[in-house]
Amino acid sequence: MAAIPSVKSSPNSTIRRTKNNSNSSRTSTIRAVDPNTVYEYALRCAIRAHMEQTEKKQYSTTNMSPSGSVSKKEKRTSSHRSFSSLNDKFSNEDSKKSGKLTREIVKGLIKRLEDVYKEKDVSKKEFMDKRFCTVAKIVKKGLQEHRYRPSGTINDIVVLFLKTSEAELKINQPIVALWYDDLNRFLARFVEMVIQTLQKDAPSSATPELIESLSAFCTPTQKANTAASEKRTSNSSNTSSVNQDDSIQDFPMILTIQNLFQMNDKEHYKKLKELVPICTESALLHDFKKCINNVHTNQSFPGKKEDFPSTQAYENWQKKEVKQLTELMKSLMLMNPNLSIATSSEQDVGNTNLLARQSTDSLASISSSSNSSITSIDVSSFTFIPSDPKGCFRYLMSMCLDYDTNNFSMLPEAERAKTSAMSQQSDELLRECWKTWRLSAPFRATLYLNLVKSKFDSNDLDTNDISDALRSLERVAKENDATCWSIADRASIIQVLEGVDNSLLHELADGLSEYWKISPTWVQDIVDLLEKVYNNAIYAKVHPTPEDGIIQLEDSIKGAAVERWRNIEKTANDPKKDALSNLFSMADILSKELASIAKKKFPHPVMDVLSVPSLVMARQMPYFALEMENWAYSPDFKTCPIDSAFALYEKVLNLEKLYDEYGPMAKKSLFKVESWFLPHVKRWLIKTNKSTFNWVENAIAQDQFQRYSDVAVHSSSIIDLFSMFNQAVGFIAGLQWPNDVQHCLFETFLAKIIGEGIDHYCRTMEEMIRNDIFPTRLSSQDLTSEIVVSGSILDKARYQIMGGRGLNKDGACAPCNFITPKLCIKLNDIEAARGKLDRLYQIMHVDEVAQFMRENITPQNTYRPEKNNFLYSIRVVRAENLLPMDKNGLSDPYVTFEIDGKMITRTRTVYETLNPRWDQEFDFWLSEDAVDVCVVVNDEDMITADEECGVAWFTLSPKYNQIYQNDDLVLNLSPQGSLVLRVNVESEKNDIQFWFGKAFRTLKTSDTDAAWLIVDRMTPYIRHCLSRQAINKLLGRDKSSFFSALSRVASKQNEPDLQACEDAIAPLLDFLEYNLSMLNENLTETIMQFVILKIWKQILRTLDTILLPPLSEHLSEIKPLDDYQLHVVLKWLELLKILFNGGEDGDAIPLESLENAQYYSLLAINSAYRLDTHELINGYQISKKKSRASINLSKKPANRSKTVYHSKNTVKHNKRTENKEKYKRSTFVDMPHGDDVLRILRMRQDRQVMEFLRQEFENRNSYQQSNVKGSDVGHATLPETPNSIKNMSVPSALLTHGITLTD
Repeated sequence: MAAIPSVKSSPNSTIRRTKNNSNSSRTSTIRAVDPNTVYEYALRCAIRAHMEQTEKKQYSTTNMSPSGSVSKKEKRTSSHRSFSSLNDKFSNEDSKKSGKLTREIVKGLIKRLEDVYKEKDVSKKEFMDKRFCTVAKIVKKGLQEHRYRPSGTINDIVVLFLKTSEAELKINQPIVALWYDDLNRFLARFVEMVIQTLQKDAPSSATPELIESLSAFCTPTQKANTAASEKRTSNSSNTSSVNQDDSIQDFPMILTIQNLFQMNDKEHYKKLKELVPICTESALLHDFKKCINNVHTNQSFPGKKEDFPSTQAYENWQKKEVKQLTELMKSLMLMNPNLSIATSSEQDVGNTNLLARQSTDSLASISSSSNSSITSIDVSSFTFIPSDPKGCFRYLMSMCLDYDTNNFSMLPEAERAKTSAMSQQSDELLRECWKTWRLSAPFRATLYLNLVKSKFDSNDLDTNDISDALRSLERVAKENDATCWSIADRASIIQVLEGVDNSLLHELADGLSEYWKISPTWVQDIVDLLEKVYNNAIYAKVHPTPEDGIIQLEDSIKGAAVERWRNIEKTANDPKKDALSNLFSMADILSKELASIAKKKFPHPVMDVLSVPSLVMARQMPYFALEMENWAYSPDFKTCPIDSAFALYEKVLNLEKLYDEYGPMAKKSLFKVESWFLPHVKRWLIKTNKSTFNWVENAIAQDQFQRYSDVAVHSSSIIDLFSMFNQAVGFIAGLQWPNDVQHCLFETFLAKIIGEGIDHYCRTMEEMIRNDIFPTRLSSQDLTSEIVVSGSILDKARYQIMGGRGLNKDGACAPCNFITPKLCIKLNDIEAARGKLDRLYQIMHVDEVAQFMRENITPQNTYRPEKNNFLYSIRVVRAENLLPMDKNGLSDPYVTFEIDGKMITRTRTVYETLNPRWDQEFDFWLSEDAVDVCVVVNDEDMITADEECGVAWFTLSPKYNQIYQNDDLVLNLSPQGSLVLRVNVESEKNDIQFWFGKAFRTLKTSDTDAAWLIVDRMTPYIRHCLSRQAINKLLGRDKSSFFSALSRVASKQNEPDLQACEDAIAPLLDFLEYNLSMLNENLTETIMQFVILKIWKQILRTLDTILLPPLSEHLSEIKPLDDYQLHVVLKWLELLKILFNGGEDGDAIPLESLENAQYYSLLAINSAYRLDTHELINGYQISKKKSRASINLSKKPANRSKTVYHSKNTVKHNKRTENKEKYKRSTFVDMPHGDDVLRILRMRQDRQVMEFLRQEFENRNSYQQSNVKGSDVGHATLPETPNSIKNMSVPSALLTHGITLTD
C-alpha cells in the first residue's frame, strides 16, 4: 500500500491552536480493546473479501474447459458469485437510493413483461419459451402492487424473478442440475429487460454503478474446465490451504491491515495460514444465522429491546435488521445449493431458510460435502464478528484515520476517498468490517465525526473534514428514521455534537481574537458547520437555545477590539508630525478597517446574534472621540489649515456613518461633529466671503466680452463667476452636515455671499456700461458735490458760472452710433446671470430651506441686530415732471438730503431738464430707531440763489426694510413731480429667500439702469430731431432768414405729405434703425424688447413735450401748435411706430406693446387740443371727480405684493398690467389725463385760465397741508409684512411724505 501524507490545514483556516497528541483520543477511549483482537478479526474480513474477488476473477477469465462446456456446479457457483456481488451492492446504505423502485421503472417493466407473455415481443429465443412467459406473467402481477406506490429495490424484483423462475422450472424437472442453465439464461434476459427499462424509461435512476452491476448478469457465461471447477469447490472445504492461493499476501486489503498494525511479514503470513481455513462461506452463513437468532431471542448483539427508547423503535429496527440479514443469506443459499441443503436440518434458523421447499432428493444428493464444514465450527461464537464489535471498529477506524492523516500527502489522488479524510483502502476495509460486524449507520457516522473532531482539535484536519463528517451524519439521519435509533446512538450523537460545537466555538473565538485579519470565507465555513450542528433534530431537542454559546464570544471580541485600538494608536501617532496629521492617520486606519469589517468580513451578525462590527465600534469609537475632543481643545485647533481640517472631517463623517449603521443599538452621542468642525466651516465661509470680490474682479478682468459660443450669447465672466459659486455650493452640499439647522444657516450665509458677489458684479458692469455709453462723462463718484467743491477758487467760480455744462452736456446735433456688440454682451451677461441664479436657486433648494428654517428656527439661533449696525444705501435714480424754474421752461436740478434740519449730502447737478437722471448712491450708518429724512430737489442758478423745485419726506427704519426691498421708492414732490429712490438696509437676516430675492432684484435694477443709460444717451438727439424747430423747418417756418419769413407770408401754406414728414426725420430714422438693429442682433429677445420699449417711451415723452408745456400754475409762453404742426407730430408718431414694429413684416416689437398708455394719451391730447376753454375746464372737473371716486372705492395702496422673495420671477410678463392698459385704452382715449388738461390750458392766454390754474394749485397745496396737520409723523407705523400690506389702506404718514411704491 502506498504511503499516505499528513493532512495540512485548509488555506481558509488562518488561526490554529497548539498541536496536541494525535493518539490521545484513541488511547483514552478504547484502552480495553485488545489490538491483537482487532487485527485478527479485521484480517478475517479481508480474507473473506479476497476469497470473493479471487473466485470471481478465476471464473471469469481462466476456468474454460476444452470441450467448451461448463459443469452444472460451476454454473451455479458463478451465478451465485455475481448475484452475491449485486446483493452486496444493493445492501450498501450508500447505494440504496440509486436502486430504489420508481413509478417509471415499474410501469416500463410491466409493459415489457406483458409484451413477452402475450407473444408481442419474440426478439429473444427465451421469450418464446412457455416457461419464461409464465414467469413473466407471474412477476408482472407482483409488480402491479407497486404501480402507484412503489416500495423496495431493484434487487427485490430480481430476487422475485429468480425465485419465481426456480419454482416454475422445478415443476417439470425436480433435478436442479438439469435446468440450471435455463435459470441462468432466464435471469440474464430479465436483467437485460431491467437495464433497458432504466435507460429508456427512468434515465435519472440509471446510475453508472447500477448499470455496471446489472451488466455482469448479461454477459455470456464463460466456459471453464472441470478440473478448475473441482479445485475451486475444494477451496471451500476445511482441507484448503494457503498454498493454493499464494496471491492473498498481496491483496490490497491484507496489506492495509499489515501496515496499520505494523506486522512483519513472517508473523503476518503465519496468521494468514491460521485464519484462511476458518474463514469460509459456511462460517459466514453461520454468523448470519446466529445474528438472526440473537435478534429473535433478544440477545445483546446485534441489539436487544432494552437498547431502544420504545417498542415501536425496536420493532422497526428488528424488521430492518432481519430483512438485511435475510437478503445476505438468500444470496449465499440461492447461488450455492450446498449451503442451502446443509442448513435445511438446522432448526435454530427458524423462518430464515426461504428455500426449504426444495426437493429432498436434491438435498440428499450433495449433503455429505457440506455437513463436515459446518459441524467443525463452534456455534457458541462468531467466526467473523469479534466479541466487542463496536470497540474493535472504533479502534480500527482510529488507526486508519491516524495512519492516513500522517501519510496523506504521499497518497495518489486516485486512491483518496471522495468524501472522507481517509484513503480508499481504509474506506474499503472499514466497509467490509461494518457490513460483517453488523454496525448501524448512526454509530458509524457518529464515530467518524468524533474522530475527525479530535483530529481537528489537534490541527491535523480542517473545517472541510468536519463538514464532510457532518454531511455524512446528515445523510444517515435522512436515510434512517431517528425514532428507530438506539438509546446509545442517540446519546452518542448528542455528546459528539456537543464536542464539535465546543471545538468550533473555540476555533471561532481564536479567529475573532484577530478579527481584522480573519477571512470571511473561513468565518462562514465555521458558521455553516455550527448551523449544521444546531439543525440536527436530536441535538436541537436537548439544546433548544444553542446561540447562547455564540453570545459568550462577546468578551473575546471586546478584549480584542481594545488591544487592536492600542496598536492603531501606536501606529498613527508619529512624534515628528503635528496632532492633526496624526489624528487624520488614525481616522484613516480606523475608517478603512471598520469598513472592511462591517461590509466585507462581517456584513451580517454571526448566527444572527453576534454583531462583530457593533462590538468593535462600541469599544473603539469612544477612544477616537476622546482623541477628537483633545484636539478640539488644543492651541492649534483654530489655526490649523482649513483643507486639512475638512480632509479629517470626511474621515470622521465616514466613521459616524459606519457607527450609525453598524454600531450598537443603544448608541451614545460620541460624534460631536458640530463642535469639532463648526469653527472651520465658519472660517471657510469668512474666507470665501473675502475672496468673492476677487472672484468678480478676476472674472471681469479676463473677459473679452465676446460671445462664449454660437448658442451662449453671454461672455466668459458669467461662466467663471457662477462656476465659483457652484463650487462653493457643492462644497457645502458635499459636507453632508449632520445638523440640518446649521446646514441651512450655512446655505443662508452662502446666499448672502452670492448676493454680494452679484451686487459687486452688477455695479462693475454698470460702470463699464456707463463708460461705454458716455465715454467723456466723469463717473458718478467723480461728480459728487464733495469733489467739485473741494477744487480751487477758480474751479468753484467756473463751476458756478458755467453750471457744469462743459462736464456733461452732450452734443445733440452730432449723432453717434454708440451701441456696439461688446455693450450688448454686457447687457446679456446681466440677463444670463438671472438664469444661472435661478438654476442655483433650484440646486440649493431655497424654498425647502426657507420653509425648514421657519419651522425649526429658535430664539437661540435667531439673529438679533446690535445698535448702530444698520447700513442704509440710498441710490438717487431719477426725477420726472419737475417744476420748470428757468425761463426756457427747464430746470437745473440737484438733490439734497436733510436729517434734523442738517444737510448730510447732495447729488451733482443735471442741467436743462425736467426729467433728470443722477444714478448716485450714498451710504448712511444709523441705529435701529426710525429717522425722518427730508429730500429737496433744487434748481441751481448761476447768479441768484437756488430755488426749490420740490420737497418730500420719508422715513428710514429697519422695520420698513420689507417695503424698501419690494420696489423703487417713488416720492411725490410738492408741488409737482416725482423722485425715484432705491433704499437698501444691510442687516443680517437668517432667510435664504431674502438674500436670493435681493440678488434677483439687483440684477433686475441693473437691467433697468443699463436700459435707461442707453435711453439717456439717445435722448438729446431724439429731442433735436423731434422738436418744434424741426416742424417749422419742415413747414418752411423757420426763423433763420428774413426771406423765409417773407415767403411764409406771401405763400399759401400746404400740409406736407407722409414722405415729406419721413424725410424730415430721416437722420433720426437712420440713427434708430442702426442702433435698434444692433440691439436686435446682439441682445437676447427679452432684454432687447425691454431696452427698445424704454426708447419708445422716451420718444413718446419727447412728442408729448412738443405738444404741451410742463405742468405749472403759471401761463406758458409756448404757443399751441396749429393743425399743420399737429398733423406732422401725429405722422411722426405713426412713422416711428411702424419702424419699431418692424416695417411691413411687423416682426419686431408687437403693436400691443407699442400702443401703450402713453401712446393713447397722445391721441387723447390730439382730440382735446382744439376744444374751447370752457369744455376743457368742465372735462377736467369730471375727470377729477372720477379719479376721487375711484380712490375712495379702492382705498388700496400701491401694489407691493411682489416682494423681494418673488423677484426672481420678475422677468415674466404681467397679464394683469396688460388688462389694465387695455382698460385704459378703451376708457381714456377721448379725454386726456387731468394734468394734461392743465398743460393745455397753460397755452390759453386767458384771464379765466390764469385764475383757474392759480385756484387749482392752491387747492392742491392746501389739501397736502391739511394732511400734514392731521397726521402724526413721529408715530407713523408701516406694515412689516407683505401679507398685511394687501388688506390695508395707505398709512397717513406715507401720504404726508408723498411715498408711493410702484411695481
